[in-house]
Amino acid sequence: MEREELLKLIESKEVIGVDLSGQKLEKIDFTGCRIERTSFKGCELVHCRFRNAKISWSDFRYAEIQHGTFEGAEIEFSDFYRAFIDGVVIFSGSSFANCSLNKTYLGECAIIRKENLKDNRILQQNKEDYRKFLVDWHTYGTGERTNDINAKSDWSPDAAVEARWSDAEVIYKNLNALWAGKGYFADGNWAYVQGRKMERRRMISQMSDKSVKPVTKIANIWKIITNVLSDVFFGYGESMFKMILTYILTVFIFAWAFTENVSILEYTQALAISLKNMAGMDSETIRGISPLVDMLNVVQTTIGILLTGIFGFILGNKIRNQ
Repeated sequence: MEREELLKLIESKEVIGVDLSGQKLEKIDFTGCRIERTSFKGCELVHCRFRNAKISWSDFRYAEIQHGTFEGAEIEFSDFYRAFIDGVVIFSGSSFANCSLNKTYLGECAIIRKENLKDNRILQQNKEDYRKFLVDWHTYGTGERTNDINAKSDWSPDAAVEARWSDAEVIYKNLNALWAGKGYFADGNWAYVQGRKMERRRMISQMSDKSVKPVTKIANIWKIITNVLSDVFFGYGESMFKMILTYILTVFIFAWAFTENVSILEYTQALAISLKNMAGMDSETIRGISPLVDMLNVVQTTIGILLTGIFGFILGNKIRNQ
């Protein structure tokens, strides 16, 4: 499409069903436009503005986006696979809903933040939306998907859906590295937690995958267990609430164990002893009563020291990073 034709469409504020793939677009202002089923595949977009645009079912695969703005834009069901976004590209106030950020490169000053991900999730986390994105692209999107050499892609929608947890894990871990490296520690910590959860989902899904070796599945069982425990008890080292709850539950559980094994104790006394054990303080009341009780003391004191150390680590992170 010629530049003049495109400018006329932009003037009408509707850019629908247009193929701009492979073109170099410089200083084009799409501000406030409704952009649907438009292909920017392989485009070089330099100093282009998409401010407050409503973009849907559009193709940005392999595009090079440099020095532009998506400020306030609403973007949904659009594909940024292997898009190269670099230079000063502004995303403040924009919203990405059901968009693929798989293998998207975000440069030094082009940073999509957590707040830009609608409902704080990425496309691969919702199976139905992801399947719709893959299967219905030829109907609602820009037609049959082709790769970077314009050959028909050999990907399978079913295989892509099966691999969605693996893709989501990589996307979140890349976002974690991006945000932590730029000093957005709260965003980075959130992406780290999401990445660990996606890692668990990926390993669970692999348990029914015949292509995964039995040895790998056995190794993954232990990794899944530790992943779940780390999440439930500590929120992967990021949740103060889970940490405090774990500490309190440990106190109450050991207090119950003491009352069951030391008949002279009331529960309130056992609770006080349990609290002392968590801080490494010995209690003469139950000293030498039985080897089992002595062992409970040692075990709880050890757990208490470990939990205190983890608590200090999480608290330090929260103070430094939030």
